[in-house]
Amino acid sequence: MNDTSNSLVSRCDATSCRYNEDMQCHAGQIEVQMVMGDMGTQMAHCMTFSPEDGADLTQGTQPSSSHD
Repeated sequence: MNDTSNSLVSRCDATSCRYNEDMQCHAGQIEVQMVMGDMGTQMAHCMTFSPEDGADLTQGTQPSSSHD
């Protein structure tokens, strides 16, 4: 059986991740860890993030919790 179902991740903002296609996560499975954000609140952090080959890692990596 070939499972072609989509991830349960509603949206992915890590645009330089190799699993991100049009803001949708296409990883076979993901690992999420709760981390302390800049504002002292917990936030989900995707541990499955893997940069695309040749990706500019200063753009579109893990979203930060900072609010301007």
